[in-house]
Amino acid sequence: MELVVRVPGVLRGLERDGDCELITWKESSTAGRVYTRCKIVNEPADLPEGPYELSFAGHTITTRKFDGCWTLTFLPPGIDLPRAA
Repeated sequence: MELVVRVPGVLRGLERDGDCELITWKESSTAGRVYTRCKIVNEPADLPEGPYELSFAGHTITTRKFDGCWTLTFLPPGIDLPRAA
């Protein structure tokens, strides 16, 4: 069973901000590398499309809302959310 970690976050950009939740889980590639996949959920529906900063668990990374979806799908190496959450 995959360990799913839910972390509260804040999206900031385009002179707007809103609370959200980041859902993360680990996946392995066919070569055996482990990646942290993620999905932004429970964000305000009225956030316009464009660039944002996502702050969560002491980290800040960039993302973008495009065509109604968030482009962030993997967390950068070195962010270990099970310990940070």
